[in-house]
Amino acid sequence: MQAVRGYIIIMRYKFLLLLPFGLTACALPGRQTFASNPAGADTASISATQAFSGRIPLVTILPGTTDFAPPLANAVKQALAIKPDAMFDVEAQAPKAATPDASAASLKALSGTATAVAKAIIADGVAPDHVSLTAKTAGLDANILVYVK
Repeated sequence: MQAVRGYIIIMRYKFLLLLPFGLTACALPGRQTFASNPAGADTASISATQAFSGRIPLVTILPGTTDFAPPLANAVKQALAIKPDAMFDVEAQAPKAATPDASAASLKALSGTATAVAKAIIADGVAPDHVSLTAKTAGLDANILVYVK
């Protein structure tokens, strides 16, 4: 009986000694743990993700912008530093118009800038077969989007 009691006392002390080590492995609870109604994503983030079909562009160039080369070169350089064999998709995007002819005209107006953006990416050292040029009717504003894969 005495031996059992001594064993229990020793086990209690071992537990007390190991308790601080066990707690150091636990992460402290975050603010969201105690929130009854956690904050969701803001509407700007949700609408941006939906507008780009779940893809977020590397660069967005507004129509009529002529000095896009330095910021574009910097973005391309950073993308290539992360992934040297990156593929770039330059997409001219215009909102859907009342008629197909009007949509085609607005995309044609963007084609010159989109082509210049694709040529600038190639001039920044990207292989021509890693750059694609597309056009589509989508979004709320006309712009040129550069995606990286």
